Amino acid sequence: MMSPVAAYFLLAFLAAAKAATLCTDANIELVARIVFGEARGEPALGQLAVAYSVVNRVAHPGYPNTVSAVVYQTYGGGHHQYNTLDDSHHNTAWNSAKAHNTIEYQHAKTAAGDALCGRKPDPTTCATDYCAYDPCSATTSNAYYEAYNKNQIGHHYFVCRRPVSG
Repeated sequence: MMSPVAAYFLLAFLAAAKAATLCTDANIELVARIVFGEARGEPALGQLAVAYSVVNRVAHPGYPNTVSAVVYQTYGGGHHQYNTLDDSHHNTAWNSAKAHNTIEYQHAKTAAGDALCGRKPDPTTCATDYCAYDPCSATTSNAYYEAYNKNQIGHHYFVCRRPVSG
């Protein structure tokens, strides 16, 4: 089994390597939409952490390996991993913010670009999952992945995931 320190450095390396290929206008716009819906009321660091959850998922073996596939991934009943995509008001708010180039839209784009292009370091170090309260299914271990390195940034709790050994 890989030590937690080695796992951290491996995930950090993979995320940094992926950032070079993730930094596209289309990916930035897609991740900004997630940041806008999930964290627009959060401080800049909280928005950056949400954006990095996408980058970290792309680098993690338990998730799809493209930004689009991560963002649009669904689970039981067709619900999206990023719940904001299931909110009927999200599209209206996002389209309005984008059309008016609001400060919330600009902040979401900045956070997305900073994460996808590797301009700022990951404040979570490796988080793939987060939740607005703790505990929740996103911040606890399950049969397949152990949740570790839990930390709170803004109003969200972030966790990293590693496979359960055994």
